[in-house]
Amino acid sequence: MRTVVNIILMLFCVTAFSQEQKVEFKKVDNDLIKATYYFADNSTVIEKEGFFNKNEKLQGMWVSYDVQGNKIAIAYYNNGKKDGVWSYFKDGKVNLVTYDNNKIINVEEKIVAVN
Repeated sequence: MRTVVNIILMLFCVTAFSQEQKVEFKKVDNDLIKATYYFADNSTVIEKEGFFNKNEKLQGMWVSYDVQGNKIAIAYYNNGKKDGVWSYFKDGKVNLVTYDNNKIINVEEKIVAVN
């Protein structure tokens, strides 16, 4: 019984100290709402941002960042479904994944040349 009480107490402490993620919503027009999500441990650094349509589904371009503010992914949605070319950036390479109505239709990798 004591072990159960200790486990419950430990779980309560962990959830009590967990941080909430800061999210900002801004109406762009009648059909789009811009959403900006910040890292939970740093409410000034953007983790990802993009749009929701009037049906509260992901819409248009979404961009994800690392803690230093570098882009790590660019994604596109059409009414909540993956659509278009998604770009993933890592170690001087770009992986391009093309979606059509949530289905992968092409994958390619390119090396990024920086001058």
